[in-house]
Amino acid sequence: MAEVSANPLLSTTRASDTSPTVQLHPLVLLTISDCITRHTLRQQTGPVAGAILGQQNGQEITMEVAFQAKLQSNADGEVVLDDEWFSKRLEDFKDVHKQPQLDIVGWFTLGAVSGPQPHILPMHTRISEVYTESPLLCLFHPSDADSEATAAGKLPLTLYESVYESATGGPNDKAMDIDGAVQNKALKFRELVYSVETGEAEMIAVDFVARGGGNATAVDGSTAVLPKGELSKSEEDKGKKTRGKQKEKEKREETIDESSVLTAEDDELLSTLTAKMNAIRMLSRRISLIRAYLASLPPSYLTDSSLPLNPVPSADHPLPLNHSILRSISAMLSRINILAPPDAESFTLESRHEASDVQLVQLLSSITNSVSAAKDLGRKSQVVENSKSQGRRNMGPMMGGGYGGSGSQYFDNVLGNGGRRGYEDAWS
Repeated sequence: MAEVSANPLLSTTRASDTSPTVQLHPLVLLTISDCITRHTLRQQTGPVAGAILGQQNGQEITMEVAFQAKLQSNADGEVVLDDEWFSKRLEDFKDVHKQPQLDIVGWFTLGAVSGPQPHILPMHTRISEVYTESPLLCLFHPSDADSEATAAGKLPLTLYESVYESATGGPNDKAMDIDGAVQNKALKFRELVYSVETGEAEMIAVDFVARGGGNATAVDGSTAVLPKGELSKSEEDKGKKTRGKQKEKEKREETIDESSVLTAEDDELLSTLTAKMNAIRMLSRRISLIRAYLASLPPSYLTDSSLPLNPVPSADHPLPLNHSILRSISAMLSRINILAPPDAESFTLESRHEASDVQLVQLLSSITNSVSAAKDLGRKSQVVENSKSQGRRNMGPMMGGGYGGSGSQYFDNVLGNGGRRGYEDAWS
């Protein structure tokens, strides 16, 4: 018999084979986080809600982008969507995301872990009547943002699909529909299983946000907004004391400590250390969980032969034996020897041999490059020497009668006798 849920809006039936398979993209999570941050720092009141766009192919649904919706109160005091603004915004997103074509597949809001509350029903009903037939609900839990489960990697949100169940009967009530009879059915929400899917562009965006987290500053929401009286007073003083405000601004700029501003290298180092710290913290939690599980088990017959093979759980050891879990733990322990070899000395010696081989290969490559450079230098030197010797051979016949006579006849023809005598006197 199914257990009765404490929340009347939650369905007691589990997700069936006809339930959709949901793929959640990180850009939706970034949009929800940005909406919550702006809502908190601006000290706004009221719920936070928005639309989620994606693709639907049969039972496969993707949630790819999202945007915050504008809300308003109706005559009954209920918080509903601003239909005109919401429709225009939705059409703008459809025009931008044409390839592939995205359409509204669900919406998001904030809520407790216990599930949806009645105040969200008007918005959900409006979306299902106008925009999509069966929208999914992404319920984000701000109270679980700092919990241990979130630190271990679980997202603080739950996805629901809307179903209509009989208000009088239970979930297993399979009464036949009578022709002409009106069934009294109520809207309920059934939890869905989802997976996180990341694209290349989203990986770049998430990496950028992670790197920018090193320069993030905690802001107190109580001091972010000034009262109206102080705000009007500051506006009046702004026109009267421009010179004084300029001096204060210069003083503030002078008091900025440049050492507190992180560089790109510091950002990268901080993000790397943060990722390693989270990984080590998660590993420590899981090791503690395994140790707590093993400590809660009854003693094994391997340590004491008088014990039975299948001991009965007791107050000191409440958990029964689960051989599949124990085999998984044993397989994990056997893989530790691969990561940390038992013979540390031989491993160190082998590592040194491999390092020496790598250094020898690098040295051989350096010697080969040096020999090649020396060979090129010798070839270029030989070309220069050959050109010099060729020039000397060409100048020899020219000085020694290269025009069919002696050298004196050459100077007689060119310079004449007088010129020759003057030339010889000048050299004698």
